[in-house]
Parts: sequence; C-alpha cells; structure tokens
Amino acid sequence: MFILFYYFYNQINFIPVSKIPIKTLAYAGAPERLHNDAIDILKLKYGLEAEISSDRPRILYFLTGGSEAEATRLLEQKRFQLLLASGKTNALASAMEVKAYSNQHGFRNVLLCLDDDKDKQLFEKYISVFSALDRLQGKRLGLIGEVSAWLVASSIDANILKDKLDIELVRIPWEDAGDYRKFGADKDFMECYHAGRQYNIEDAGRVNSMLKKVIEDHDLDAITVECFSLVQENSVTACLGLSFLNDLGIPAGCEGDLCSITALMIAKELTGELPWMANVVGINANEVLFAHCTAPTSMLSEYHINTHFETGKGTAVHGRIKARDVSVFRLNNTLDKVFYAHGEVVDGIYEKNACRTQLHVEFDEGIIRELKNNPLGNHHLVLPGNHMEVLSILANILG
Repeated sequence: MFILFYYFYNQINFIPVSKIPIKTLAYAGAPERLHNDAIDILKLKYGLEAEISSDRPRILYFLTGGSEAEATRLLEQKRFQLLLASGKTNALASAMEVKAYSNQHGFRNVLLCLDDDKDKQLFEKYISVFSALDRLQGKRLGLIGEVSAWLVASSIDANILKDKLDIELVRIPWEDAGDYRKFGADKDFMECYHAGRQYNIEDAGRVNSMLKKVIEDHDLDAITVECFSLVQENSVTACLGLSFLNDLGIPAGCEGDLCSITALMIAKELTGELPWMANVVGINANEVLFAHCTAPTSMLSEYHINTHFETGKGTAVHGRIKARDVSVFRLNNTLDKVFYAHGEVVDGIYEKNACRTQLHVEFDEGIIRELKNNPLGNHHLVLPGNHMEVLSILANILG
C-alpha cells in the first residue's frame, strides 16, 4: 500500500495538499521493483509522492494481469474508489474484469486508462477533488440557532457530516452567541457598505462583529445562522455580515441551511471560491431566476444596500452578478447526491417580489426538467464560470 502526496499550482508555487492511499496490484510473487517503478512513474508524470501506508485504498492501480482476486478483496461498498491501469502486461484486462465484478455487486468506482490522454487529465482532476475533500477533515461548522423550520429537506444529521466528510457540527444556541448590541462595527465593514448609501448599517456591522467573535471563540471554519429570529426580534439582519464573511473567505450561510453551508465549504476547497447561496424563485421553459439577499460583493459588478425582502427590515445586498456564465449545484441531505448544471447568464426583468440580488440563467431543457421534477431542495449554490468537470467528479465520489 502506498500513499500519494498530490501537488498543485496555486499561482505562487507547488504546495502539498493531501495524502491519497493507493494500492498497486500485480500477480502473486511479482518483484517489489515492479511496484516501486510504478510509483516512481506516477511521481514523474503526475507530481505524486508515495510512501508505504495502511490498507483501505482510494485508488487501485493495476500493474499486471493475475491481480483480480486481490483487487476484489479491497473493494468497498460505501466508499468510491478509482481503478487505474495501462494497456501493458494485461493490467487493463485485469482492471476490466474487476470493473465488471464491481458493477455486478454494487461497488462504486471509475476505471481510467493511463494510455488515454483524456483519462490522464481526468486522473489529475480526481486527485484534485480527493484532496479537496480530504482538506475538509477536522473542519468545524457552527450552527447558530436551528435549521429554519421551512427547510424540511436541508438538515443534515451530524453523524452523516462526520462519517462522510469528517466535518464536526457545533451547535450554538442564540443565547450563547452574545448580544450584538454590545459589539462595535468594524471599520472595514463600514467602509465596504456605508459610504454614500442611505441606510444606517451600524447594527448590521455589530452583527458581523458578533459572528466573527463566535467564529473565534468556537474555533469555527464555517458558520450558518438561523437569521429570521434575529430580524423578527430585533429588526436587524445578518445579510451583510454573512456577505462580508464570504468576502473574507469564511464560508457563511443563512437560514441554518446545512446542505448549503456544506456545499459552500466544499466549493471553497474545490475551486478556491465561495459561491452565492440563492433561492430558485422562477422557472420557465429554458430559464431559471435565482435570488437572495446575501451575495458576496466580490461576485458583483455593482451593488447598493436595500432592506431585507421577506421582512422589509434591516439591510440586504442588492447587486448585479458580474459573471457571464455560471455553474449551479446543490447537495442532498444525506450527502450522496449532487445536482449540477452550467448555464449562461441572460438579461431579465427584475422581480420586485423576490430577494434583492437576482440572476437569470439559461439552461438546457433537460436541466430545467430535472430541476423541477427531482429537486434536492430550494437553495442552490452559484459559482461564476464552468466547473462542470470537478462537480461531476464530486458527484461520482459522494454518491
């Protein structure tokens, strides 16, 4: 068994991002040099460092024929694995047999052939997604309050979060979060939202400072907030505070939606970006209208401050998304299904009876049909650009 260290370029230098367990497979009695040479080739061609480790491999690397029986003993029902082979020394033949066995017995895996240029590129993408998911291990996700009552499909059991992604859910009652009125507004926050705008955002700044203190006190990596109780009791919203946290690179979601905040955390590790969490507020034959009040300002070409749509109170971000095309995705509440789609941003009529920041996106007819007939929930995550390849790999791995 070997563990692979994957390196990727991040505009500055190459950095190690994960350890990926791999098992090299060959006929019984094959020389150790065969296994070592295979690992050296992976290092040379793909930037992968290897060291001997335990079992439970993520990748089964077929080197020769006669390795089928050993491979089947390493297959796992509840865990996605990658089957890797080349056409040399009957390695692909062995992998094909194991892939057929996997299909017959319900094991989830994908077979890649390293003789194919497209599969080589896909292999690199799989390593990148494996690494992104591994970076979530040990992360702490804070839930202030409860999941909002109307999000009947968007609560994730804490045990599922732990088992699937090794994310720890930290529950924080509102009474333990502190009184926002005792906090001061940060200068950076006030400069971001205040200058030249008619709304007094001092209270929104205090809420932002309170949230940052909660994150610090509980050592959180991400946060989601049951925000409607805050606005109903105090006429102040968390919209700007959550927007600001996302601009700072801290995944922050509203309504206590655990599916969305988990997707935000995954998106950050996959792409280095934080998406916009949005409602689906309109669907026609080829177009979807997304809207919400917490858009990160980094995604906007222009914005101003408005009131929160549902309550008419507090403050919210009313902006124009600057992307020309977007990737939209959503997780289910058992983290084994992913909806994902790519669409073009189109002009549309601003809907007064919807949340403040809005986006019209044109999709293929099949996507529209899937979204209407088999939705995983209301809130979807909107990422600028085309991320379909990594999202499809994510879907394979999770479900």
